[in-house]
Order: sequence, then C-alpha cells, then structure tokens
Amino acid sequence: MPDFEVTIEFEVFCTCGAGLCGGSTGHTPGRGQAFVEVEPCETCLKEEYDKGHDEGYKDGFGEPG
Repeated sequence: MPDFEVTIEFEVFCTCGAGLCGGSTGHTPGRGQAFVEVEPCETCLKEEYDKGHDEGYKDGFGEPG
C-alpha cells in the first residue's frame, strides 16, 4: 500500500471571533483518524461560567430569572 503525507494548515476561531489557534493541537493516533483538540475561548468560558453561576444562584434561592 502506498504511503503518503499531507500537511494541512488552518485557523480556528471562536464564535465571538477570537482566534483559538494557540489552544489547538492536532493528533494522528496510529491507524486511527486524525483529529484536532481545541481549548475553549477564555472570554466565552468566563461568560458561560458567570451565566451558570448566576442561574444557579437564582434557582437555589428561588429568585425569578
């Protein structure tokens, strides 16, 4: 079976527009499919954490949303 190598360059962006290339790593595990892991955007991660914290507080104390 022939053996070949392919190099692909791409950029990854969050839905907020922040570049996520510094937090992305590619892997090719043996005979498995190649894949990319992307770390979440720190800004969006903090916003979602704060949103979840606020919603949990309101649910816990019975406050209207």
